[in-house]
Amino acid sequence: MSIASLPDEQELLKQVALGDKNAYTILFHHYSKQVFDVGMLYLKDNGLSREIVQEIFLKVWLKKEEMNMVKNFKDYLFILTRNHIYDGFKKQMVRLKAYDLHHQNQPAAGNDTDHLLIEREYEKLIDSAVSCLPPERKKVYLARNQGFSNEEISIRLNISIHTVKKQMSIAVHAVRAFVKAHLQNDILLLIILLITRK
Repeated sequence: MSIASLPDEQELLKQVALGDKNAYTILFHHYSKQVFDVGMLYLKDNGLSREIVQEIFLKVWLKKEEMNMVKNFKDYLFILTRNHIYDGFKKQMVRLKAYDLHHQNQPAAGNDTDHLLIEREYEKLIDSAVSCLPPERKKVYLARNQGFSNEEISIRLNISIHTVKKQMSIAVHAVRAFVKAHLQNDILLLIILLITRK
């Protein structure tokens, strides 16, 4: 079922452009279902589609100054959502191509299993390091690794950009220190075992 435009939509968009959070909330509640439906159309996944709703409306807020130039917000949201999803597909393709190129350049033979074991152990080590971070620092670190900018993280977590930068810097140092402290014992031992086994 198609969602009708709001009767006072142009006025609401002007208010959003001026930073009015109430006008933004009205638009969010009215159109979030449409964005969710577009997400489902392309992604066929409830969880991902809910994330798309949050990401699209975050983009709207970050571009709020441009909203008074939007003539048809419903069409604008559809195009924004579709393009956001396509960009996600493109990034995924680039990652897959990079992964393929990396593995094409690796020595053939039977080392694939060894490399996978080392990579998995390293990933476990990183996960352990991240799990030791305090809750807010952990959220900042994970959001940054998901590709969110400092400004986006600031809005999502309702903290200042300065706090985001500080927490990220501390988190990176803590993760590096953890990995360095445990790398010798865990990964190096595994590498030695893999190299020496016949």
